[in-house]
Amino acid sequence: MRNIRLILQFDGTDFCGWQIQAGQRTVQGDLTAALRALTGQDVSVVSSSRTDSGVHALAMPVSFRLDSNLPLKAFTFGLNALMSRDVRVVDAIEVPPDFHARFSAKEKTYLYRIQNGRIALPLERRQAWHVVEPLDLEAMRDAAGRLVGTHDFSAFRSAHCDAASPVRTLARVDLSHERPGILAMEVESGGFLRNMVRILAGTLVTIGRGRHPPSWVDELLAHGDRTRGGQTAPPQGLFLKSVRYLD
Repeated sequence: MRNIRLILQFDGTDFCGWQIQAGQRTVQGDLTAALRALTGQDVSVVSSSRTDSGVHALAMPVSFRLDSNLPLKAFTFGLNALMSRDVRVVDAIEVPPDFHARFSAKEKTYLYRIQNGRIALPLERRQAWHVVEPLDLEAMRDAAGRLVGTHDFSAFRSAHCDAASPVRTLARVDLSHERPGILAMEVESGGFLRNMVRILAGTLVTIGRGRHPPSWVDELLAHGDRTRGGQTAPPQGLFLKSVRYLD
């Protein structure tokens, strides 16, 4: 039995997230159907993350086991020939039997993109959140620094989050100009709560708009009340950028 790891890149706009859902188009559903067509087997695919509807991936690792002698190139070129152009396998390798795309992951990096300006640019509408008001980048960076470390992130998770503990450790929260008019936020951690990165982005934008000072982050971390926190930023700006493994 072989254990295969793929790296997927996809535009999540027309997907209802990663996980298979009855009557909905999902990344897992499209990949599973392509694997069935390629191998003749029903393959159970696991991913490093369960992205929500509209969320993208630059490099999402997934893994699966199967009994097949197909060459690795069949899991790139063969699968890509069977899937639509908004999802692609960019790499395929054989990994040790104990590798698991989700449970073997040590650190994930998410990217959130904001298009800041008066005009909503058509080429960014599917891959960035359009914010009209000018943003105070230094205030946002001040607030971002307060998020780094180990905290109770109850004020930064969805009401539907079922994680046993709200405590997470953020290794970094960086903000930079990808190019003029495009602000990029990168967040790195060993684990995230549901909608956490989008809530972080919404909170920092609220501060950037001048509606709260950077110290508001300290208050949110202290009281843990989601209803008093920032909005959940829209999904189209969010990308799973990379996943790090010890192997």
